[in-house]
Amino acid sequence: MVERNEPEASTLVTTVRLPPGMCRRCVRAVSRRVSDLPGVVSLEFDVDAGTLRVGGEVDSSALRWAGLAVCPDGPDCSG
Repeated sequence: MVERNEPEASTLVTTVRLPPGMCRRCVRAVSRRVSDLPGVVSLEFDVDAGTLRVGGEVDSSALRWAGLAVCPDGPDCSG
């Protein structure tokens, strides 16, 4: 399941890991929590890959406060 609200090309994007087993209700809950953070302009969920791409200048500590793990090794979260 992929839900998109894609950022513009010039927007900074931060990738975070999603917890395994995310359902639609979980995606909505995370979306509400993250979209209210200062600087967030877009969200792109890829539940199958276990990632959320957050567009905008959002502080990574705010994402961690929201319960998400920021991917240290780039947008693919493979590290």
